[in-house]
Amino acid sequence: MPGRVAPLPRFEGSIMSTTAALQHWLKNEMSGWRVWELGWLAFCCISIIALSLLMGDNGVGITAAVTGTLYALFAGKGKIGCYFFGIINTVTYGLISFKATLYGEVMLNWGWYLPMMFVGVICWRRHLDQRQIINKTALSGRGRLIAALLSLIGIAVYANVLARLGDTSPWLDSLTTVLSVTAMVLTVKRCIEQWLLWTVVNAASIYMWYLLYRTGSGSVAGLLMWCIALANGIIFFVQWSKEERSCRPTPP
Repeated sequence: MPGRVAPLPRFEGSIMSTTAALQHWLKNEMSGWRVWELGWLAFCCISIIALSLLMGDNGVGITAAVTGTLYALFAGKGKIGCYFFGIINTVTYGLISFKATLYGEVMLNWGWYLPMMFVGVICWRRHLDQRQIINKTALSGRGRLIAALLSLIGIAVYANVLARLGDTSPWLDSLTTVLSVTAMVLTVKRCIEQWLLWTVVNAASIYMWYLLYRTGSGSVAGLLMWCIALANGIIFFVQWSKEERSCRPTPP
């Protein structure tokens, strides 16, 4: 008599619960978006893909650019799902940076951004409101002064190190690296000041990738990503500033 295959109710139930949890997460991540925000998201991604294909860029470059843009947009919206796109972006952007011999960018992405993505998930989960959006914060006057002084000291020290190592543009590389490290810390801490630092980093990165593009070793998608990131940094600084002010406790 042939044996009967026993049902796997626990396994099936686990799949169903996982699927339901994923659907619930996706619903939360896509809730609260304004029409113009969704339109801007679609425009950014479609523009990057279309122009990159037109200019003959490869799949890795396009993936890095699209996920980098999605990371910035979801982070600007205060959605914890940004870190999912951030993980993919740091891996792929590190690859195209390695191909372009931007070894400082490789170390920054794989040695700093990538582990900080996981730290960001842990920290942001503790500060979600009922809409599953993070609560924004701002540095105090003293905090801004300390961040500025530490950044200036870090830029000066690292620029001298890079100069001794033979870097052709030590001050520019030091500026982008140190401000990127500081901005990532402020991102994890949900501070509005991060967007000011990202704006400086984005502007410097546009210049760097434009020079590489002119020599034929840069990525079109990477250059487009930084251009869009520059616009997003300005937009989100304004938005976060308004939201942070509206959430401040009313003085008695």
